Amino acid sequence: MEQSNYTTANQGLRLANFIIDTFAYLTIWIILTVILMIMGLDQTYTDNTGEEIPLIPMIIIIPSFWGYYIICEYFTQKTLGKLITKTVVVNTSGKKPSFGQILGRTLSRSIPFEYLSYIFTRNGIHDLLPKTRVILKQKNVS
Repeated sequence: MEQSNYTTANQGLRLANFIIDTFAYLTIWIILTVILMIMGLDQTYTDNTGEEIPLIPMIIIIPSFWGYYIICEYFTQKTLGKLITKTVVVNTSGKKPSFGQILGRTLSRSIPFEYLSYIFTRNGIHDLLPKTRVILKQKNVS
C-alpha cells in the first residue's frame, strides 16, 4: 500500500534538478573524455564526408549518464541537483529505493521524450515505472 506521509517535490524543483544534473553529468563526461584522450585513447571515425570524428566522447556519453544517476541515487538517494534543492529519491513507502528501482529509474530516463511526461503528471515515467518518488528531504528518511 502506498503511503503519502511525505511531500512530493513540485515541478519547479524537478526542473531545477534536471538542469543541475544535466550540467553535472556533462561535466563528468567532458572530464572523462579529456582524460581518456590524454591517455592516448583518441581513436577517430571517418564519416562519409571525410571528416574525422572522435569516438571516445560518443562511446562514453551513455555510460557517464547512467553511471552518474545509478551511483549517486543508489548510494545517497541524491544527485547534485537533489542535494542543492534538498530533495531525495524514495520508494512509494518513503524508504530508500532498491538497486533494481534505481536501475529502472535510470534506464527509464533514456526513453525518448521521457521528460515530457511531466506535462501530464507530477511524477515522470522514470518515477512511475520503478515506483519511486522525489520528495522534500525529511530528517528521518532512511
